[in-house]
Amino acid sequence: MTFDRPLWAAGVMLACLPFQLSAAITGLVLRAGDLAPIPGARIRIQADPASPLVLTGADGRFTLPVAPPGGVVVTATLPYDPNAAVNYPIEQTNAFDGSDVLILLSPLPAADNPAYQPPTVNLGCAFCHQEQADQWLTSNHAHAAVNEWVLDLFSGSGTPGGSAGYVYRDTHDPGETGFCAACHAPLADVFDPGNVMLDEVAAPGALDGVQCLACHQIHEVNDNVSALNHLGNSEYRFPDESPTQFFVWGPLDDVGFSTMNALYAPLFKESRLCAACHEYNNPDSGAPGQNTYSEWLASPWAAPGPDFRTCQDCHMPPAAAPGPISSLGGTPIRPPEDRRTHDFIGASPERLSAAISLDIEAQLAGDEVIVTARLTNAGAGHAFPTGVSVRNALLHLEVDAAGVPLPQSTGQVIPFWADDEVPGKQAGDLAGEPGAGFARVLEGRINGTGPVVRPVLFIDAENVASDTRIASGETRTEVFRFDATSVPPGAAISISAEVLYRRAWRATYITKGWTQTPSGGPIETQVAAAGTVLLNQAPAPIPALGPGGLLLLILAMLTLVLKFDVASRSRPTVANATSFVLRAKR
Repeated sequence: MTFDRPLWAAGVMLACLPFQLSAAITGLVLRAGDLAPIPGARIRIQADPASPLVLTGADGRFTLPVAPPGGVVVTATLPYDPNAAVNYPIEQTNAFDGSDVLILLSPLPAADNPAYQPPTVNLGCAFCHQEQADQWLTSNHAHAAVNEWVLDLFSGSGTPGGSAGYVYRDTHDPGETGFCAACHAPLADVFDPGNVMLDEVAAPGALDGVQCLACHQIHEVNDNVSALNHLGNSEYRFPDESPTQFFVWGPLDDVGFSTMNALYAPLFKESRLCAACHEYNNPDSGAPGQNTYSEWLASPWAAPGPDFRTCQDCHMPPAAAPGPISSLGGTPIRPPEDRRTHDFIGASPERLSAAISLDIEAQLAGDEVIVTARLTNAGAGHAFPTGVSVRNALLHLEVDAAGVPLPQSTGQVIPFWADDEVPGKQAGDLAGEPGAGFARVLEGRINGTGPVVRPVLFIDAENVASDTRIASGETRTEVFRFDATSVPPGAAISISAEVLYRRAWRATYITKGWTQTPSGGPIETQVAAAGTVLLNQAPAPIPALGPGGLLLLILAMLTLVLKFDVASRSRPTVANATSFVLRAKR
């Protein structure tokens, strides 16, 4: 058999072409410097959710089973381990179909920069991450170091009326910090943990509050979650290599850029990251400050399964559309789940209303109105309310007929802390009215001396006086009874209920003169409302009968007896009828 040589060659080339088009990307991952192979490195195509993830073998080699139609970026990294001797920032390289690439990982510097001063957001991160910086600017995190309420409580310097009422620095020993800066100005406190006065913070980067680097240079949040941020819970790294601010930790394992040193930290996908500031106790007494992380751990949301949600899933949801995470060049385009929002929305009116539901049932039972109210915390992965102990909520119930309130006979009333300290009853003072309160009330002696006071801030707390908050997934049922003896027959009885959320104790915000939150929102929010109307259908009493009325009654009964006898085919007699009437009179 003979072959035509050009046709034979063309056939061989065509036969090989499919294999060439589907050739995998292969490569080798070594440590920069000594060129030691790095096993277990994560390899993928950057910003491609369909890309397979492969790990390097003991020899540092990998095979990525993809056949891209053009050039791609391949990334390599190891998950960050705060206890490892060596960690590596993410590295990347360009590759094509069938490429064999070499990726060198440079070890993270072991020492920290002793002269490091974190830059402001505007002079640092915003250059390349403008979208995230703009979102952050609208958040409470952005104003934490200059939060007017916190400054009013700490030094009385936040608002014109801030020196009224409780001021920490006026009531505590000189030099005591109250640990406010640990969370409100973390990039000042981290260099001298627990010893920074919030009202004396001056470094521009620290005055940005909980800014980008306050989170993205955390390299560990340990299991000592009851400690307060830098006092034993969180740990920062500021690598001693210029520029230090370009060393950042985050949740993506494929972030590579020539000027960045990004490290893949799985911690950033865990709720434990938020425990750095949202879980702590009083360092001296152990009384709780915030326990939001523990509340989440105990919630249905923390259970493995399809309903599992982390703090980030709710408070940093995916972006609405694909796009870049860097505004410099606008590439690569990433899926929404890689582009988390950075406005950190929490207790907004919309979210509160979505999280908390209220149902009421009402009925007349004799001369009482019985109202059953059910509050369900189905939409929050923590207690309602959560966070700092000044936050509180109320169930307020009104039951009236023709505008006149019915007296409450049984059931809870709203606690004392729902009133201000101004003499007399003011609009908005709800203590003693039908309803219930939901709050954690701390008690203690101011600066450890004098009488026990409640409520107090966590820094003065020695005990929990009461905790009536609604846990995640819990339904709270309250039953109330009202005296309806004065309600005339046929009258309408109106029942209305509402759930109010207050971001501070009423006595505090009235004393300080606060009219809105530091971010310009409402201090009090109606979270839920429900209502119904009952008609008093009790029969009217039978009036007393005179002689004429009695005669009419006798005749009516006689007629009834006669009809009965006819119906039963018996012969009626006057004697039978008279006997029936006499029995009725007796």
